[in-house]
Amino acid sequence: MLFKSYIKGRVHLQVLIIGLLFVLPDTVIPQRLKTLLSEQRASGVCVLEPSMTCCYGWRNINGVCQPICKRPCENGFCIGPDRCSCMEGYKGKDCSEEKLDCISLRCQFGCQIDRNHEVGCVCPPGLQLAPDYRTCKDINECDDPSHTCTEHQSCKNTFGSYTCVCKGGFILGTLQDTITCRDIDECLTGNHRCSPKASCVNTEGSYICQCEKGYAGDGFRCQKKNNRRSLATMYLQYKHFKHIRPVYHFNSSVRMAVNRV
Repeated sequence: MLFKSYIKGRVHLQVLIIGLLFVLPDTVIPQRLKTLLSEQRASGVCVLEPSMTCCYGWRNINGVCQPICKRPCENGFCIGPDRCSCMEGYKGKDCSEEKLDCISLRCQFGCQIDRNHEVGCVCPPGLQLAPDYRTCKDINECDDPSHTCTEHQSCKNTFGSYTCVCKGGFILGTLQDTITCRDIDECLTGNHRCSPKASCVNTEGSYICQCEKGYAGDGFRCQKKNNRRSLATMYLQYKHFKHIRPVYHFNSSVRMAVNRV
């Protein structure tokens, strides 16, 4: 009876000591107590006199306490209850996630590591990641109304950027100390298609042609106006006079001519 009480007291003491190791801070546990337990306990072993058994989460394999991982460590080793030590290049609770680096990603331009140690490909300005998250595709800045091309310029997309090109009728030059697209005076330069019998009138970005007095046409072709009556005009006048002829009435003293239609 006394022996059983002694054993029971020792078991309670060991359980209490093990519990203190997991609960109390390391600085609070006396050095003598830690020395006592380190002499009696190996990894995964709970010392319960007079016998020694494996702790919870461990199992006895050929006399050695081995940790139990409910989910197998795919690319690593089980080092504690549900704790895996992953091999180089893998991560995750069960070491199933591949730990990528800049070399293995094969990024088109470059990669970066964020604060969470995640590695990802990056693209330079004007480009964005493609669906494969490795290569970069161009951003069409001309589709964005925030581009800097003016009303006299056309936006031309390029790989990674864009350029502003002067529209037709304009040329790149200096206007009020500013490099911009200014109007081309086609009439002044002679770069127009007006008829020799037309006047060239410059407009913003273009020009118009006006036939000179005495000429008719669209300005690109001008023909001299014909002052003679056309055959059609003469025929209409003939038909009109044909329906009007004089009718004479005689009396004793006066002859009257009455027009009858």
